[in-house]
Formats: sequence, C-alpha cells, structure tokens
Amino acid sequence: MKMRFLVGTAMALLTWASVVSAQAGRTGDETAIRSQFDQFNAAWNKADAKAMGQFFSDDADYISSTGQRGDGRAGIEKILAEQFAGVYKGASIKLTITSIRFLKPDVALANGTFEISGLQSPDGKALPVRKGLSTNVMVKQGDKWLITALRGAVPSPGPRRKTS
Repeated sequence: MKMRFLVGTAMALLTWASVVSAQAGRTGDETAIRSQFDQFNAAWNKADAKAMGQFFSDDADYISSTGQRGDGRAGIEKILAEQFAGVYKGASIKLTITSIRFLKPDVALANGTFEISGLQSPDGKALPVRKGLSTNVMVKQGDKWLITALRGAVPSPGPRRKTS
C-alpha cells in the first residue's frame, strides 16, 4: 500500500513538472513570437524589404491587405520592395499581436491587428489610416519563430442595421 502511494505520488509530481515545464516553454515561445513582431514593425517602418524577408521561412507565402502575393522569401522581399516604393512609400505600420494559439509545439497561429498611417494616393493626397487584421502561421525552426504564412485583411463594412 505504501509503495502504491509512493509510485502514485511520484507519477503525479512528474506529470506536474512536465506541465509546468511545457507552460514555461510556451511562455518563452509567446515572448519570442511577440518580439519577432516588434522587430517586424521596426523593419517595416524602415521600408527594409530585405530585413523583413528574414522574418519569413524559405517556403513562406504572403498576401497583403492590398491583395498582392509573394511566394518564398525572395518573392516576398520583391513584393515588399514594390510596396515600399509604391503604395506604402513613407507610410508606417503598427502591428499588434492580439492572440497566439499553439497548434503544435513548433507551429503557432498569431492573430493581430494593424494600422498603416501616412498613406498617400498616387496624386499625393493623404489617405485615411488603413486598419485591418493580420493572421500569421508561425513555425519554429531551431530556436527562432518564423512566419510561414501571413494574411492581411481589411474587413469590409457589415450590413447596415436599421435603427428604431
């Protein structure tokens, strides 16, 4: 009876230690993902397409809120460079991660919101702040979290509600 109690207690402690260790690792991973997006914002605000490419996995894909698509790190860098020379010239972004959900220990879904300010029309007129949503599939490669799929979306207005 005493042996069963000791074995049961030992198993419970091992299970608890495993859970605590996993939670500590997950907290570290969440911190790393959020840090990646802080750096992502900084690179975007410098209009540095090459630096931004380093946040993506080699086989990543990107669909911007303007509908442009880039495949692979080189393709994404090309699209970003085009955007920084065109539609996003002189603009700045604030992307905020609002939730992170781990699908597997090395795969996470990071959802967020973004605001792009400083946009101008082709004729140089100031445009309103672009607000939208960002969905990012992250993969852990070694000790670094990389974006393997990024989707930017500007929600369309919903149906009008009748007022009483």
